[in-house]
Amino acid sequence: MRKWRRKYYDIFSKFYDWIIKLHSQDKSEALREFLIKKAEINSGFKVLDICTGTGSVAIKAKQMCSECKVYGLDFSKGMLEKAKAKDKRIGWILASVTNMPFKSETFDVVLCSHAFYELKGLEKFQALEEIRRILKPKGKFLMMEHEVPKNKFIKLLYYIRLASMGSADGFQFVKKELEIFAKYFKKIKKDHSPTGRSKVIIGIKE
Repeated sequence: MRKWRRKYYDIFSKFYDWIIKLHSQDKSEALREFLIKKAEINSGFKVLDICTGTGSVAIKAKQMCSECKVYGLDFSKGMLEKAKAKDKRIGWILASVTNMPFKSETFDVVLCSHAFYELKGLEKFQALEEIRRILKPKGKFLMMEHEVPKNKFIKLLYYIRLASMGSADGFQFVKKELEIFAKYFKKIKKDHSPTGRSKVIIGIKE
């Protein structure tokens, strides 16, 4: 299954940016800026964007903090090839979020934008363990995801999408995500994007 998923994303990478550009309502990149501002990154910070795809969040982080060391991690070689073509200043890492090739307490900030829900089953919990491990004391993990829509029809589509890309426990994870995050991080914060369509959950390590 994992090999199939990797192959799917390798192929999808050829069209990914075009599809996002066609459908995204974030034309001004305000959501990416919102996420990175919430991270409060400073000069000299080491920042990791997991499930980076073609690197849009990692690239924006580098633009907003040129003195930061920024890395983008993804398990798809195709996605990372697209990302590297855009910005060679960033360290692009081919690896799984469940087994990241970094020493413990390496990063000040770990970011994940609209991708965490796509992790299957235990992968979400294994990823949280790894994120906590690689974060420095008082380091932050910021997960940005779509908020549950209020419109009934859009909400139905949201849940269909969640079921199709995640696993059977996806719904329970969304309902209990703050409770789950509290098992891995000392402090938990939740905020909403200016549009109200996305949320950011911030976990701060002890």
